[in-house]
Amino acid sequence: MNQEFNQEPTAEKLSAMLNPENLRQTVVAFAPPYLPIPCFPEVIGALLEHLMPLEWEDLNERGRNFLKWISVKAEAIDSLLPESSDSPTRGFELLAINREGNGFVKISEQSKKLEIPSVMLRFSTLIATFLTVRLLLKQMKEDGFPAPSLVFTQNVDGDYLNYPRALQNLLQLFPECQQMFHFEVSELLTEDYVTTIRTLAEDLGIRFVLDDTNKMDARVHQKLLDLADWIKIDFQATASIEERLREGQGEQILLHLELYAHGAGSPVIVFEGLGDESQLKSFLQERWRNSETALYQQSRERLPLPPWDRYFGLIQDYHEVEKGLFYQGLLVSQIEASEGCFSKF
Repeated sequence: MNQEFNQEPTAEKLSAMLNPENLRQTVVAFAPPYLPIPCFPEVIGALLEHLMPLEWEDLNERGRNFLKWISVKAEAIDSLLPESSDSPTRGFELLAINREGNGFVKISEQSKKLEIPSVMLRFSTLIATFLTVRLLLKQMKEDGFPAPSLVFTQNVDGDYLNYPRALQNLLQLFPECQQMFHFEVSELLTEDYVTTIRTLAEDLGIRFVLDDTNKMDARVHQKLLDLADWIKIDFQATASIEERLREGQGEQILLHLELYAHGAGSPVIVFEGLGDESQLKSFLQERWRNSETALYQQSRERLPLPPWDRYFGLIQDYHEVEKGLFYQGLLVSQIEASEGCFSKF
């Protein structure tokens, strides 16, 4: 079959499917006891087939169906310092979840049993992320709420970077995400990928966050610092700093963070796992004086702050184990009316 002959109709079909009005008609949401997250089975399947036709063709029907129902949850990233009179929410990290409430670890285990290549799982999650963001922006526009300078982030690893053409083609379908979206460079990436990352930044204007920098290879860290808008300290390091604070090492912590901020040259440091009742949070609010580096906090247990409480709900209201936020958007009225059946927007 001549692929070139079929390429243009496929592109036209995808363009129509991704139109915000049409997209809203294809979204599927389940009522409790499932998580009422938005799912995009028809669109995710079409995009995976378009971006990675050979890999899609090799999947069996169970594998394809599994990938179609991947969705995303969110963790809010809020400004800690400097304080602002506006909403402190600066962005959201988006992570894989499915309608049963399973997070990425369990989803990854299930996909291996179904012999799904990890790259397919990664791309289905990224597609679900972009679709969710597009849906959110549409609803905000309808509500007359101007989209602020939000940042949406998601981890990038070798699976993405080994498929730069597919990544480029996907980004071209979601131009709004090129401005709002930051890839979090995994701490597991090796030097082999530095050139690819820098090329993507230069050619596509992709922006980056250095994730879990306390665990990152020092050479990778140094070679990518100039690309990073934010740097992140993972939840384990945050917990370790809190323990040191309880041991009376507050002055040493301040000195260390000052040196870290200066050496990183980043305008933002994000503390993962920093809760509202944290002693470290109170300490930093009282003692941090570095005006050149803002401090943000991220926690999966934080309630969505206004006006985001209209658009995001708590997963723990529906699930005993998994935590975070889900995009509830237009689902609320549909969930109340559905009584156990799935519904479309």
